[in-house]
Amino acid sequence: MMGGNQTVKESLAAMLSFTKDFLFPSHSYESFSSKIHHLGPGAAADSRKTLGTFSGVFVPCTLSMFSAILFLRMGYIVGYGGVIDTLIMFTLSFFIVMMTILSVCAISTNGAIEGGGAYFMISRSIGPEFGGAMGIIFFFAQIFGSTVYLLGLVDAIVDSFGEDGGNFGKFLPEHGHWKNLYGSCILLIMLFVVLIGAEMFAKTNLVIFAIVAVTLVINIVNFIIQKPINDLHPPSDNSMLNHTVNLTYTSWSRETFLENRAQNYTLDYTTKRTTSFETVFAVLFTGFTGVFAGSNMSGDLKNASKSIPFGTVLSCIVSYFIYIMLSLAIAFTCSRTLIQNDYLFLEHICKVPGITTVGTFSVTFSASLGAFIGASRILEALALDDILGSLLSVVKKGRSRRGNPWVAVVVSWVFLQALLFVGSLNLIAPFVATFSLLTYATVNMACLALDLAGAPNFRPTFVYFNKYTSLVGFVSSIVMAFVVNPVYASTSFGISVMLFVFIMFRTPGSSWGYISQALIFHQVRKYLLMLDTRKDHVKFWRPSILFLCKNPRTCIPSISFLNDMKKGGLYVIGTNIVGDLREPGFVSKLEDQNMAWLSLVQVLGVKAFVETTVDRDVRNGIQNLIMTAGLGGMTPNTVVIGFYDTSESKDFVSEPDGLPCKKPLFSKLRRNQSDSRGHIDKLPEIETHTNNSRITVDSYIGVIKDVMALRKNLCILRHFDKLKRPSASSSALFIDVWPVPPHPAQTHIEDDTTSMFLLQLSCILHMVGSWGGTRLRVMAISPSQTMGATERVQLEGILKILRIEAHVQTVIQPEDYETLPEVQKYQSLNQTVRENSQNTVVTFMYLPRPPQSEDRNLDYLEKLTILSEDLPPTLLVSGLSKVTTTEL
Repeated sequence: MMGGNQTVKESLAAMLSFTKDFLFPSHSYESFSSKIHHLGPGAAADSRKTLGTFSGVFVPCTLSMFSAILFLRMGYIVGYGGVIDTLIMFTLSFFIVMMTILSVCAISTNGAIEGGGAYFMISRSIGPEFGGAMGIIFFFAQIFGSTVYLLGLVDAIVDSFGEDGGNFGKFLPEHGHWKNLYGSCILLIMLFVVLIGAEMFAKTNLVIFAIVAVTLVINIVNFIIQKPINDLHPPSDNSMLNHTVNLTYTSWSRETFLENRAQNYTLDYTTKRTTSFETVFAVLFTGFTGVFAGSNMSGDLKNASKSIPFGTVLSCIVSYFIYIMLSLAIAFTCSRTLIQNDYLFLEHICKVPGITTVGTFSVTFSASLGAFIGASRILEALALDDILGSLLSVVKKGRSRRGNPWVAVVVSWVFLQALLFVGSLNLIAPFVATFSLLTYATVNMACLALDLAGAPNFRPTFVYFNKYTSLVGFVSSIVMAFVVNPVYASTSFGISVMLFVFIMFRTPGSSWGYISQALIFHQVRKYLLMLDTRKDHVKFWRPSILFLCKNPRTCIPSISFLNDMKKGGLYVIGTNIVGDLREPGFVSKLEDQNMAWLSLVQVLGVKAFVETTVDRDVRNGIQNLIMTAGLGGMTPNTVVIGFYDTSESKDFVSEPDGLPCKKPLFSKLRRNQSDSRGHIDKLPEIETHTNNSRITVDSYIGVIKDVMALRKNLCILRHFDKLKRPSASSSALFIDVWPVPPHPAQTHIEDDTTSMFLLQLSCILHMVGSWGGTRLRVMAISPSQTMGATERVQLEGILKILRIEAHVQTVIQPEDYETLPEVQKYQSLNQTVRENSQNTVVTFMYLPRPPQSEDRNLDYLEKLTILSEDLPPTLLVSGLSKVTTTEL
């Protein structure tokens, strides 16, 4: 006999070993987290991590998947769904769950797993926003699930000992709030077990698992040996059927199977509502929501990366076959009248009195207990990650000496106690199914995103998955969520979106990594390769701006203004840092400045990239920026520089209102706003004009020539420290365009690229936001009223062809303008512009071409200074490429 037992043990061990080797190859079986424990004395295992695969994953998963369905709702499912629909429902549930399990296995074997189960895997895979939103949803899924199982247990107790129709005694009151009282008492017992810790939970589950296994074996044997029974009666709470009617257990019968083969969706005697495929599936699927019961214990497992995949897969397979076997046994032996009108029929047909009731009590208690402890672990993980900020600050501080999160346990108990008053298992079940399916969908989406991103570090040791299994799991989970209940599904999605947005603007940046960044990189790289500059066409032209900025402290208004003018084009803010990478501490200084630039861009809300070059010669550094800014087909076509000014620069960063924010509401929501401000304070201080890093006049004019030589459009900004952004109702303010050079040529304005570029830029600015409240005004300079009228008609015709809405205003120049010396012409033009700029917000002017000889650089700069002196914020513009078209 002893030898026989030893043989059985050896056979079982061999089967388990084969299963593990097949699912998890030996070279991949030891997880990264387990290897870490051998690295040194500081890597000792957490004293809280005491559970193995069997007690920590397989047992809680199996018991949760049995839950209230195994002994309480199998008649409900087979009775209304029939054999065909039942097999479809179980297979579909198994398929959805298995696709999700494959994704769970992949994620859990790709690195060390901490506490929080599915929440931890989602948040570390696709970021805190999705993870936090789904963590909250999954927390409530566990709370709802625990309530469903607890209500099932209370129903079983009342049916067994209720004063109106108890099977084993009639001493428990069951009307009014007595059921709530029984549930509350059981919940207190569960609270006691969970407060002790995971080891107590595991020991309790092992005892329950043994009881359930014995009960299940007895029931299966009973189906085989039990003879027909013809005098069974409906339960006392079934008011839809005459209690004198006899219900029949036929034993194994082909006629009974044929009777139960097709669906028969009628009224449910507990809810008094008509059943359907969707409602039955919702109740059935609660039996498959326990798939995360093992992963929820990830913080208490010795080796989560090994235990979660193996224990979960094995539990799901075992549960599926037991459900199928039990469904067929019921269909062959129990009349439809029996299983539709007595959900506790298994107890009434069993030869061993009370055993099914004991099994029902045990499995529902365990399932509710597992969901309870899972909810507390998820809540603890959410608190530790600071997902909801101060709302959960108390939770993360309340831990026992052995690491048990007792505050999270108490908070979860409060939620359970509140839900207990709902009272109906079948009414709460759709919440469990919908929330669980939404969590499954997100896990599959996380695995799919990781696979699609193609990151080299995503190499899970579990190899039996691919992007198609994740995609099928994701789609099927979403579809079935709406099949179960479209209203609950839509509500769940709405809540998830709101939580996502809230967490996105409240959670500080994490160090977990963001899958969105990997996916964006993957897609951007692909589309950049498809962007062919040889296929560019003028009708799709838009300004792509490179703004050369020495110090952002002095040009905050310019940065914001150019963000308005880019019209969805590329916007690069570039700077050259004078120095040498070989200087001690220079690289660290460079990193700090880059971080400060990025923080500034975030706070200002501008959609810009930051590019930095390092060169001892400013002009060489700017040349490098112009030639290297952008990537592939996305390169700047317009370079913007500041004016060469010797006056003191204004520090906008140091002023209280010097940093305008595009999104004040979101800025208030963001919790990392203060961190960004701290980085901005590391921007370099404004240098004095005697500093040797300042660009010389020759280099400045040289930059202008370099831009033109490289066939880039050019804008020079002046007086933008005085810019006051208009409001949407600023109809008395103007954007002025002076589309003629100081020395007009004989060519027509429509043939002049700079004039067309001026009109295009001013039109783009006028189309943007608050600038639309201003009036666009094109100034036509003419030597006489007669010629001015002609030029006005011509300009209006050009504007009409270009579809630019603007008012043309004629300005008569002095009679002696043509005879004036060159410098006085600039002075005269400046005076004319000033006289017509009383209500002007921004002025666009024609930039004269620079001289060929360097000897005349200083004279050229002096003319530009005279031309733009004392004007409103002014852009001196030079266009070198065609930017407008009249073609369709």
